[in-house]
Order: sequence, then structure tokens, then C-alpha cells
Amino acid sequence: MSRLQGLGLDISVVLVGLIVSVLFVSILVNIPLVRDNFFPEQAAATVEEVEYPGTTDIYQIEIKNGVGISGVAEQMRTYLRSKGYDVVGVGNYGSFDVEQTIVVDRIGDLSIARQVAASLGLPSDRIRQELRSEFQLDASVILGKDYGIIPPFTDMNSPQ
Repeated sequence: MSRLQGLGLDISVVLVGLIVSVLFVSILVNIPLVRDNFFPEQAAATVEEVEYPGTTDIYQIEIKNGVGISGVAEQMRTYLRSKGYDVVGVGNYGSFDVEQTIVVDRIGDLSIARQVAASLGLPSDRIRQELRSEFQLDASVILGKDYGIIPPFTDMNSPQ
């Protein structure tokens, strides 16, 4: 019995020592001088820097599927969110026979619509203005039958 008690005491001492060590390290990590010198932050090696017309403002946009192909609006949402846009809505457009993808200004600030269009590689003649303050968003992207020529769909079509 005394052997088991001795083993239990040894395990208790090891656990207490481990807990004290963890607490000590966590305190050290939270001291800026120690943290900066012994635990420098490392940049992720897999992050790819992509140049696109950017801003520090966050614009709220919606995406409408005007082609009737399942999943295209969701793919566009993922892409635009990766570019820093706040995509607040995704859904189907009123019809599925939209020929060309367009960006629609909803608040009377064409510079936002131009930025979204540039992020998609669309020329300025693809920008429309339909002010709808009740939508509470900056712009709409309406995907047309030409969606395959704009990111993120161009990445899928390129040979590997």
C-alpha cells in the first residue's frame, strides 16, 4: 500500500510542477519585452499578396445570380470576401438570362462600384447606377452568362 501512496505522491508533485511551469510560461509570454524577444511572430508562408484596387473602408455588397447555374453566387461571395468586401446578401436575380456581369451602384457613389468592377476585372461600361437606399448596401454584382471570364471563375478555367 505504501508503494501506491508513494507513487500517488510522485504523480501529484509532477502535476503541480507542470502546472506551475505552464503558469510561469504564460506569464512570461504576456510580458511584451519577453514575448517580443523570445516568441517573435512569424508571418504565414502561404499567404499570397494580390494587387487589386483596395481601400481601408468596408463596402457592403450583394451578389445576384443572373445565369441560373447553382453555386456561382456563393463562389463569388467567397472571392469578394477574400478581397475585403462585406457581402451581405446572395441570391437569384429576377431572371436567368443576364448576358453580361454588371456592378450596380446603389447609393450614388460610383467610386465604390468602380472599385468592385476593377476587383473583378470588369471595364467601366459594366457599371450601372440604380439608387436604392432601402437596400442598405453600397453595390450589387449581377452575374451574367459571361461569368467565366471574371475571377474567381477564371482560376477554375485555367489549365493546371
